[in-house]
Parts: sequence; structure tokens; C-alpha cells
Amino acid sequence: MNNINFQITDLYYFLIGFIFAGIIFSIYILNIKKSIKTLKRQYEKKSIGMDDSSLRVKTLENKIKTLETALKKQMENNN
Repeated sequence: MNNINFQITDLYYFLIGFIFAGIIFSIYILNIKKSIKTLKRQYEKKSIGMDDSSLRVKTLENKIKTLETALKKQMENNN
């Protein structure tokens, strides 16, 4: 009878340890997911910023071209 009780307590310890390990693992996974979401947001912000910067550069290039053509026309009209 003593031997059976000892085995049951071992089973309880095993189950408690297993549940505890599952809780710790779940917390660990949740932290990893949170950090992945944070990194994704940072990447998206940087990506949007790079797209915005390239759009600004293209806009400025177009403005320069427009000013150059206007200046050429003005110079031709003055001659």
C-alpha cells in the first residue's frame, strides 16, 4: 500500500512539473510573439519611410527638370 501511494505522489509531481513547464513555455512563446510583432512594426515603419524618401527624391527631381525646361525656354525667348 505504501508503494502505491509513493507512485501516485510521483505522478502528481510529474503532472505539476509538466503543467508548470507548459506555463513557462507559454509565457516564453508569448514574449517571442510580442517581440516579432514589434520588429514587424519597426520594419514596416522603416519601409514606409524609405518609400516616402524615394518619393520625395523623385518629386524633387521632377521639379528640377521642370525648372530647367522653364529656364531654357526663358533663355530662348530672351535671345
